[in-house]
Amino acid sequence: MATPGPSAAPHAADPPLTAEQEEAVRQFGVLTTQDAETSVAFLRRSGWSVTVAVSKFFDGEDDSVPDLNNLPPPPQPGPPRPANNQPQRLIDLGDPLSGFDAAAGPPVHNVFEQARYAAEQNRRMAAERTDVARRIVVHPPAPVVRPSFFMALILSPFNLGYRLLAGLWSAVQYILGLVPGLGAFRRMASGARAAPRRQLNPRDAASRFKREFAEATGSEALPFVEMGYTQAYDKAKTEPKYLMMVLLAPEHDDTKSYARDTLLHPDVVEFVNNPANNIMLWGGSVRDPEAYQVSIEHRVTKFPFMAMICVTPKEGGSTRMGTVKRVVGPVSAGYLLEQLRLTTAKYADDLAAVRAVRVANETTRNIRIEQDNAYERSLAIDRERARQRQEAERQRQEAEQQARDREAEAARQAQLGRQWRAWRATTLAPEPAAGTANVVRVAIKLPESRGGERLRRSFAADATVEDLYAFVECNSKEVSDEEADGDTEDGVISEKATKPAGYTHVYKFRIASMMPRELHEPSESKTLLEAIGKSASLVVEEVEESEEGEDSDAGAD
Repeated sequence: MATPGPSAAPHAADPPLTAEQEEAVRQFGVLTTQDAETSVAFLRRSGWSVTVAVSKFFDGEDDSVPDLNNLPPPPQPGPPRPANNQPQRLIDLGDPLSGFDAAAGPPVHNVFEQARYAAEQNRRMAAERTDVARRIVVHPPAPVVRPSFFMALILSPFNLGYRLLAGLWSAVQYILGLVPGLGAFRRMASGARAAPRRQLNPRDAASRFKREFAEATGSEALPFVEMGYTQAYDKAKTEPKYLMMVLLAPEHDDTKSYARDTLLHPDVVEFVNNPANNIMLWGGSVRDPEAYQVSIEHRVTKFPFMAMICVTPKEGGSTRMGTVKRVVGPVSAGYLLEQLRLTTAKYADDLAAVRAVRVANETTRNIRIEQDNAYERSLAIDRERARQRQEAERQRQEAEQQARDREAEAARQAQLGRQWRAWRATTLAPEPAAGTANVVRVAIKLPESRGGERLRRSFAADATVEDLYAFVECNSKEVSDEEADGDTEDGVISEKATKPAGYTHVYKFRIASMMPRELHEPSESKTLLEAIGKSASLVVEEVEESEEGEDSDAGAD
């Protein structure tokens, strides 16, 4: 037998992983949510095949070959053999297999006993290794195919004849069963009259088994899970827990007594219901497809049957599910309780270790998820702050642009206003000569903002109120100062001034009579003679910006 060299020792440093191996570890971790160390161990035992490793993870490993790294060290080399030309001395070694104790370890200098020790170790490990409890997936029953209406109409005579013959044969069997000594016919008749069992999906079948068990025994003390075997298997593997599987055959003579006296014994019920024992109870009737397939998988040949299934990390990793205890046939409640206690005590440390590793992995995963979430929240906050800064900068730029636009518009309006006043000054009618009839004479007091002067002027009788406004607009000191700084040259209004296109001048003042007080709007249709008479003393009042906006809106309307 070949033995591993020193390089294959368990404590030897593993070579670094290649890029392909690291990718395989990553894929295995994504599919199974295992840490890197467990993933590497599975992949090494699977020849770095992700498919094989994932299959072993979910189905369990069934490899009874011992690890070569755990074999004892090789025998030390003996004295050198003599040359071919030298005579050899034959020594009687006796029976190499006699008087050998495998538990005491192999002799170092005997290769035969070394091989015997390795074989004994293999047999011992194979004997102690539990059977793999595989995951069973039951396919749903095929739907019943019903013939079409025309085919059913054609076959209706045959169907009717079959029903008549079956009913006649059942009646004959029942009558013959009443004859003493012909009980077989009675059983045949009762079996013929029994309705066929409807096939359900695994979850509904488990619920039906629990209901039928309670109806048959009159007790609901046992916590049968209402889920299929596959779901119970996965749950016991994930949490992890002991899966106590009970298979019953209703036709068996010992089924009722086993259920009533053994399973429903107060001590057994208390032990199964104790949360500290981590037992999940699943039951099934072999008349159901899933329970029947489970019985075939576990090689059940005698009923009632009970098996304990749990993870066996020492025999193939933290995901291998093994059948750690089998109780076949009708047994007493004391024996069943003793087996349950021994099994749970034997594998309690293994389940606790697996549970601790999974809790640690789950904690690490939750911490990583929380860190990722915190990082995402931090990124979201930073993005929101950046968005707010960009929004504030955009609003600031918009405000500045609006201010520049308002300033430009105000400058343009001022320029148009100066141009309009220059044009309007050239269009004012000259003052009538002295002695002219039908003349309106006005005395206008300007406000302090426009110089505070008193203007006197005569207008023709057909002059409008707007002409009076234009006169005040073109002759106030404020306007004169603007014109001196504007387009006019040395304050002299150019005769070539033109009316600005698309511009409507808005007067920022109003003219009113004092006694009685009357406000005169700048109307182009109303004459001064109609508004104030032949003479009047008027005052000019400045208009606030709000009033000016209302007046402009009213004018637009």
